[in-house]
Amino acid sequence: MTAAVCRRGRSRPITSCTRIGRTERIDPGGVAQEIVAFVGLIGASLLWPRRTRWHNHLMPAKMTTAAEEMLALLLRQAEENVMAHVQREMDSQTFVGGKRVRVQPLPSLPEKAATTVHRVKVNLYGAKPPVWRRLEIPSAMTLDVLHEVMQIVFGWYDRHLHSFETVCGEFGLADVDDRWRPLKDEASAALGQVATAAGAKAVYTYDFGDDWRHDIVVEQIVPAEAGVAYPRCLAGRRAVPMEDSGGISAYNADPEPEPTAFDSDEVSTALRDVAAVIIPAS
Repeated sequence: MTAAVCRRGRSRPITSCTRIGRTERIDPGGVAQEIVAFVGLIGASLLWPRRTRWHNHLMPAKMTTAAEEMLALLLRQAEENVMAHVQREMDSQTFVGGKRVRVQPLPSLPEKAATTVHRVKVNLYGAKPPVWRRLEIPSAMTLDVLHEVMQIVFGWYDRHLHSFETVCGEFGLADVDDRWRPLKDEASAALGQVATAAGAKAVYTYDFGDDWRHDIVVEQIVPAEAGVAYPRCLAGRRAVPMEDSGGISAYNADPEPEPTAFDSDEVSTALRDVAAVIIPAS
């Protein structure tokens, strides 16, 4: 198992690797198997017929069947303990935009969330020149509806799987299980629960093949305006990529020309089907 040296000379296991600006996850089962293989080598060396100096000090000239069975039992227990420890450690961590963080419990939605909106800036990660949108989204909006908003704002067609990376874990379609670990149900969490203050970040990833990553950063949490329907688009820059166009590297090689860019009113109009007035006009 590979290890990296941290401050004060201590080492920590590497459970991710970085490749051209993105982080790829390592299956915790694979990590456990490497550790177990190492433990197995130790056991094999003890059982190996060839004698060594250190072996002679540790082991009798002939190991009884009972001793061999005991050693095999200890090795099996060590394997189970190692795998359980690795699984617990991996379950306690999550990734948000390639950064590994400790999973936080999902907090209750504050009462004030019913009358506030999250003003967020959403950047299409890696786009050069930048592609971004500034949105105001109801704080109480659940992530399954936020998925619909992201599809509309960036012109996607909802043909592929998606997920939300947050400090409270990774959310998506609860009945889809084709990834290295299951997703939490996106309908069970609201934006105001997974991004509780200005500066909080969540990542929306669409199409795990093209890997379109949208970094959602909270700029402000503000009171909703009377008579205004949310979500709405306030500003943005540049046209969005085409569906199934090969990912951000393909887009950067041939970006859309600036004159075809962006109209915030057009985006807000497209959001009408999911928008609602939070505070009625007096």
